Amino acid sequence: VSLTMGSKTLTLAELKAANYQVTLPIGVTDSINSVGFGVTLGEGLTYVDLEASVKKATCLAATNDAGNFVFAPFAYATVPLKAVSGQIAAITVEVSKDAKAGDTYTLSVDGKDSDGVETSYKNGETGETGVPGSGAGTITIVEDPTEPTTEATTAAPTATPVAATTTAAKVATPTKPAKSTSSPKTGDALPVAGVAVAVAVIGGV
Repeated sequence: VSLTMGSKTLTLAELKAANYQVTLPIGVTDSINSVGFGVTLGEGLTYVDLEASVKKATCLAATNDAGNFVFAPFAYATVPLKAVSGQIAAITVEVSKDAKAGDTYTLSVDGKDSDGVETSYKNGETGETGVPGSGAGTITIVEDPTEPTTEATTAAPTATPVAATTTAAKVATPTKPAKSTSSPKTGDALPVAGVAVAVAVIGGV
């Protein structure tokens, strides 16, 4: 049986919205009824709370003087007796307000008390007992997502249709030649009909 510590990744904005507090699950890899475990907080973390995640279980936490270690004996005894596995508790810590994107904070959990003395787990159904293995988790701060920049698009002006103006071309009206009332002069060209008549008259003389 090993102890496990959850991990969490969040943005700086999410961390601030949570008042810099983060909760992580603590669990076991196999069924147990009791186990004593200690959580060591990495630099930049402050203990806030630790509670059992299993209904009717007890988990009384106590911190050391430095505040960077929390010891909690977990016990679950029902009638009839039944062992549990998976998440058994949850720890809440406060992250330093100097946190920035790219920072990572570490928590470790193992079967030892504040003096380094090993504890044990027990499965009441099978009678199995032993020293639990250790685990670790992290809190990672990442950059806030950047919103895409939207460029303003200016629509091209719409051309206003102009009615086409059609100007009819003026056609010059041919001017009829003025009729001459004077007798043709010698050498003037005579109309064809006039030539014929003249020939006929001359021929008759």
